[in-house]
Amino acid sequence: MTMQVPLLSGLNEVQGSRDAALAEAGSALSTSTGADVLTIASVVLGLIAMTAIAKVVTARRENRNIARTARSRALAMTELLHTVRMAESIAGIGVWQFDPKTGSQAWSEGLKRLFDIDPSEVFVEGDAETLLYSYNVDLVGKVKERSDEIEPFDLQFDIEEYDGNQRSISVNACNLMGRNGTVHRVVAVIRDNTDQMNRERELESSHAKAVNDARHARELSETDALTGLANRRRVMRELDQIVMTARVTQMPLALVMFDIDHFKRVNDAHGHPSGDKVLQRVARLAKGQARNGDVVGRVGGEEFVWIIPGASDGMARAMTERLREVIASDSGVMRIDAVTISVGYTCIQAGDTALSLFSRADGALYDAKDSGRNRVRMAA
Repeated sequence: MTMQVPLLSGLNEVQGSRDAALAEAGSALSTSTGADVLTIASVVLGLIAMTAIAKVVTARRENRNIARTARSRALAMTELLHTVRMAESIAGIGVWQFDPKTGSQAWSEGLKRLFDIDPSEVFVEGDAETLLYSYNVDLVGKVKERSDEIEPFDLQFDIEEYDGNQRSISVNACNLMGRNGTVHRVVAVIRDNTDQMNRERELESSHAKAVNDARHARELSETDALTGLANRRRVMRELDQIVMTARVTQMPLALVMFDIDHFKRVNDAHGHPSGDKVLQRVARLAKGQARNGDVVGRVGGEEFVWIIPGASDGMARAMTERLREVIASDSGVMRIDAVTISVGYTCIQAGDTALSLFSRADGALYDAKDSGRNRVRMAA
């Protein structure tokens, strides 16, 4: 019996031919008694050859699949690395990795650019540590301090470059935990946020300036331009707050009102500019008699107020007499003799408001003027 082996085009064809040949060989062995032994041997050898060919075809096909998968994965990895590099370049960021066990660091190309290093430069052992040390950035030490953090954490470093320029870098780091619960690796995204920090500082500076300007404007609106004392508006606001505090604390409070005797004569005799100098001199003397926490203000042309928190009747009497004496002796300016003042004061009583205190002190002032001026009177 003769047998021809066709050229195989694939694994399935090889396997089919092999099975058919085995069936034919079995039939021949069972029916022939004196058949050509050489022919049967040829069939068996053919079967062995087809099995070997099938294995070779299978192996080649598997190798082609493996090679195709490897090329596909390599291409995908190349595209991913290219994308990462583009993202780092566009966003101005870098990726840093740290192995706590070995102490080794991995710097991305973007991170090298952030520190003015050629991205293609290869770090040898110790380069990364030296570079960070030169910028006074203890990145390794800081992430080790946060080794118990489960959630991502942020770090901030201000660095000074070799040319003296100041920069700020922000670090958003994450601890990757191993199976034993310890940190296996630290991965961080680092960015230069100098521009953002500068904008924030400018905003803070602008805000602080706006607050100062507003406070200064309020002070100007509540300050007497000539004497620098509190004006009537501020006096009444301060008096209202101090009265409410005195009610709660049960602390004494005195309100003093005084004005310059015969001030119109000063203006008529020496002119308004000279009269202004007298007002300024009286204001300075009154301010000098006040304590910290007292309020001295000008509420009219030549009329002044002195709020004295914590002053009892006796204390208020002594303080107002001393004020009267100081002004009578030291208020002269240029060729103008010292002026005198009339003083009225009152102390807080149950149920008082700022207006009732003001009204009683004003009445006491008029009593002092009616009784001859240059004297102190307490409200009845």
